[in-house]
Amino acid sequence: MDSSIVSGLIGGAIAVALVAYLSAKLRDQPSDGTLRWGWGLLLLGLLCLFIVGFAVSAFFYDNDVWTDRSEFVAVIGLIVGFGVGALLCFADYFVVRGTYDDQGIEFRTPWTGTKVERWSDLQSVKFSTQMSWYVLKFRSGKIIRLSTLLSGHGGVLKKLDQMEFDLE
Repeated sequence: MDSSIVSGLIGGAIAVALVAYLSAKLRDQPSDGTLRWGWGLLLLGLLCLFIVGFAVSAFFYDNDVWTDRSEFVAVIGLIVGFGVGALLCFADYFVVRGTYDDQGIEFRTPWTGTKVERWSDLQSVKFSTQMSWYVLKFRSGKIIRLSTLLSGHGGVLKKLDQMEFDLE
């Protein structure tokens, strides 16, 4: 088997194990009624930014970039791809916030805005195994998606369990 395929499989297995471990650890943490991303997403954004800096330096200091078209395209792809990745990580880390109590939940993301809903209006809760998040559907038609990597999501799950919602 090609070494790049083996490396990809090992990297994928490590990523799955890491996400499963972090999700379980975050679920069991005591919660004060807040939902937010942990430091891991900030570190991922900083790593992406570091890779962008490395690619920008290669763009200006590596003479091959200017003579070899494939290297030029690769460096531009690295700058754009990891630049977008860094922006998405920072947007999620700094903007995604939520609070919940016995009455309801308020959740804000840069992608769907702010949603304020009462628990009494909750219609269904489903777990998406593909995205590793809980989908909360309310009577208003609004949907709140809670990632298993959000700090505080375990408290929401306990609240839903108290309300005797079936976590499918």
